[in-house]
Amino acid sequence: MQTDWYTSALPPKTGTHRPVLLKAFDDVAKQGIKLSSGGTLATFLSQKHDIALITPMTKLVILEYPDPRLRNKAQPVATVDDAVRQLADDLLETMYGANGVGLAATQVDVHKRMIVLDVSQSRDQPLVLINPEILNLEGKAVNEEGCLSLPGIYDKLSRATNIRVRALGRDGKPFELDADGLLAVCIQHEIDHLEGKVFVDYLSELKRQLIRRRLEKERKQRSTGSDFRANTRGVASGSSAVSSKPAL
Repeated sequence: MQTDWYTSALPPKTGTHRPVLLKAFDDVAKQGIKLSSGGTLATFLSQKHDIALITPMTKLVILEYPDPRLRNKAQPVATVDDAVRQLADDLLETMYGANGVGLAATQVDVHKRMIVLDVSQSRDQPLVLINPEILNLEGKAVNEEGCLSLPGIYDKLSRATNIRVRALGRDGKPFELDADGLLAVCIQHEIDHLEGKVFVDYLSELKRQLIRRRLEKERKQRSTGSDFRANTRGVASGSSAVSSKPAL
């Protein structure tokens, strides 16, 4: 039976549309795959995917730190039904609209274990992980991270360089994935969100206090319309200059 735990609470469709490569999702579930920041779903599968379906989607509101709802631990998805697939599509639309490379359901106040990602340069290779579980971690490297829930904030963190993850795909079928580079970092970052963690939790208390003050100040400026960055959410650098760096 189709549930409406997610779709019944949605506002009317915005009229925004974005292609979803449904065949690619299906293919992923049929095999173990290896992806990295230098490869995309289409190139790994050695074929190009035609756009089979244009799906109406809704842009969701992204919670901003230190919103306490970001601390809620997400619950497993029991059944991958139409409501879950709609959530995946809306998460992707929201992520693309915010210039992100990853987004967790927790960040839009839906506390289900689902993350979406797209680290491709072409921005047309979506990946959906439902009930993701990291099976193995290897290596360490320090990289700069940002977050859509902390617009304009970037800092360096140490993460595993190579990971193996198990998840359900958009079609509900299980698969395992080996990832490195940006994709590995992104998956670790988004799974942290499902556990109620944000990347600044790894920073010092002093840094977190400074970040909270800065974000509070910028929210006040946006609310009065005095901040020219109000429409560059998630793409500003840690300084006052505008950056094109994507956020997770």
